[in-house]
Amino acid sequence: MTSILQNEREEVQLKQRVITVVDVKDISKTLRRVTFHGEDLEGFKFHLLSPEAHVKLFFPDMDTGELRMPTVPADGWGADWEGVSEGRFSPFREYTIRSFDADSLIVEIDFALHHVGVSEPWAIQAKVGQKLGIFGLRFIKYPPLNAKSYVFFADETSLPALARWLEILPKEAIVDAWIEVASAESEIILPSHAGANVHWLYSKPGETIGSGLIEAVELISDELFSSETWVWAATEAHTIAKLKRILVRDGRLNSAHLDLTSYWKQV
Repeated sequence: MTSILQNEREEVQLKQRVITVVDVKDISKTLRRVTFHGEDLEGFKFHLLSPEAHVKLFFPDMDTGELRMPTVPADGWGADWEGVSEGRFSPFREYTIRSFDADSLIVEIDFALHHVGVSEPWAIQAKVGQKLGIFGLRFIKYPPLNAKSYVFFADETSLPALARWLEILPKEAIVDAWIEVASAESEIILPSHAGANVHWLYSKPGETIGSGLIEAVELISDELFSSETWVWAATEAHTIAKLKRILVRDGRLNSAHLDLTSYWKQV
């Protein structure tokens, strides 16, 4: 099928930056918002119409505070990642920007509190005055804002991007969003959108991660999908693979109108 909707990308020059925690607050039982300030954020290329704008956060040694990030040439194009697999750099993870204020040089990032990995334990103990390294943006992705309808699949890790989607979509857009979280205590207040129908799905003990989203997509009526529908999903890697298989089968949807991204992977 011919595609009438598409993402557009703009490359961005890289720069090493250091940011400092200025506020920490919980917005749900399992999502913590950390607010950072940094003079290094001058010139930060955040764009309001890029809901998935993301950066690499580098976490310092908890004892020494040392931060090791890739070096960047003077022109900002490219970076020296040699030795990344040998632990040359501080541990890092990718995170979506929830908001950025260019005047006050304030950036907000939401952390899912799962007590695993590198970033979540850091977020659990995050305190005002602590510093992180921030690397990026590497590119800006502009999604289509001219679709008739949007179907979203998300979890706690992609709630910041989903919130930004709701902030930028035209008021006449029809939106159906399915969000799988641990429980009702993990729900957050999302930006209001007149055309949005939000479905909160709760994980059930013993079920595979993403089961709620898979069940939801199986039950969605074909009437929801059309040649003017854009589907965005951002969740666990195995769930993304299953969603893709379901969505492209029998030609129920233009595969060019799928934007499916693995935000993390269950091991």
